[in-house]
Order: sequence, then structure tokens, then C-alpha cells
Amino acid sequence: MPALLDHQPRRAAQIREVAGQLIERYPALNVVINNAGIMPFDDAGGPLDDEQAVHLVDTNLLGPVRVSAAFVEHLKRQPESTIINNSSVLAYVPLAATALYSATKAAIHSYTLSQRFVLRNTSVRVLEIAPPWVDTDLIHKSGDSRAMPLDAFIAETMERLETATTEVVVDAAKPLRDNAGPNEHAFIEQFNQFIVDNPIPVE
Repeated sequence: MPALLDHQPRRAAQIREVAGQLIERYPALNVVINNAGIMPFDDAGGPLDDEQAVHLVDTNLLGPVRVSAAFVEHLKRQPESTIINNSSVLAYVPLAATALYSATKAAIHSYTLSQRFVLRNTSVRVLEIAPPWVDTDLIHKSGDSRAMPLDAFIAETMERLETATTEVVVDAAKPLRDNAGPNEHAFIEQFNQFIVDNPIPVE
């Protein structure tokens, strides 16, 4: 555990370093896609594999947060730019067998809502892709009939990205996404604007 914690500052520094190199090499860069994700199975009703849990949260949650932070000031200077965060339908309907993975994706969804609001008056759009079960190597590429074929997912996602303003949700994912309520964006906007207009007292 201490060894894992020791790596945290180094990982964050490496992300900032690589981001700086990319910005220097590609000064017109205006799109950042956060697609970090590992999906180990766990047992929310049993002992915790602490090393696995720390690695999961570090990758799935802190990874995208750190990458966004490393690029965001550069993106603000572009005429138009986009951050795309990949979450999952498990952000809305968690899979108990991957409880912590589902929780990290719910956290990415929540973070994206906040990030979109904070950047609303900048040139940076913030989009979220919430995939269903897609037949990839995330767990095991098996050709399972319940999983959406990767090529079909990519085609539908790319088509919807052209006009997306908040989320990209393919048809196969809509029943799970809608479970949480499709109108939450307006509520999030109103809630956050209320807090801006009526700040939380801090003293």
C-alpha cells in the first residue's frame, strides 16, 4: 500500500509532462478524450482487495481528472475545443459484480456534469459517452450476443457526436440511461446557478 501511494505524485507529474510535450508538438490540439478504464470484478459484500481498489480508482477516476486538468488551460485558449469523458451505463445502473468500477463511472458522470457547468462560459465543450456493454477486451472479447458489436458502437457514436451537446448514448444504452432520468441536465444547471447566485457560507 505505501508503495502504491508513493507512485501517485509521480503519475500526476508524468501526465503533466506528457501533456506539455503534446501541446508543444501540436499547438492546435483542441480535443481530449478520456477513455481510461479497467474493470476487475470485486465483492462489495466481502473483503476488500485494497491494492486493486486503489489502482482502479487511480485509473478510472483520477486518470481522467488529471488528464483534463493538464490540458484544460490550453483548450480554453482555442477558438473551439472539446473534452470527451467516457463513463458507462453502469454509472446509472451499477453492476454489483463490479461495484467499484460502477462507482468510478458514476463519479466520472458526476464530475462531467460539474466540469461542463464550470466551463460553460469558455470555448470548451464537455461531452460524455456512456457506452452499454460493448464487445471489447475490457473484460473479455467473447462475441456474447448481449454485447454490442464494437464496429456498430463506433459508427453510432461517431454519428451522434456530430450534434451532441451533453451526452452520447447509443440506442442500446438508452433503457439503462433513462433509468436515472433524461432531464437531469437542466436540473444540474439550475441547481448550480442557484449556488452561484446564493453562495454557500464558508465562514
